[in-house]
Amino acid sequence: MICGKNCPNYQKINNKKQEIELNRIEELSNIFKILSDNTRLKIVCALLNTEIRVSDISNTLNINRTTVSHQLKILRDNNLVKYTQKGLEKYYSLRDPHIEQIILQGIDHIK
Repeated sequence: MICGKNCPNYQKINNKKQEIELNRIEELSNIFKILSDNTRLKIVCALLNTEIRVSDISNTLNINRTTVSHQLKILRDNNLVKYTQKGLEKYYSLRDPHIEQIILQGIDHIK
């Protein structure tokens, strides 16, 4: 039998369920799916605390420019990265500090 209203922790569990907006779970899951791709994760790591051009990402990670551009589009479409146009060049960076914190906390976790 599943714990019901008579369960000693029912109120705690019910409060926690309300704290987590269930429709946000799918959005969060999607972020982790996007970051689970090795190439995209490498690109996100290259963007930690910096703004960088596609060609620099390509050279730094030794990944084809077309691949980098394709992966950046996926990251951009999912609001993980943004770019600023400077002349003819696009400079990419993380959209907000939360993305950086997710990555840094993940790195701390595996140490």
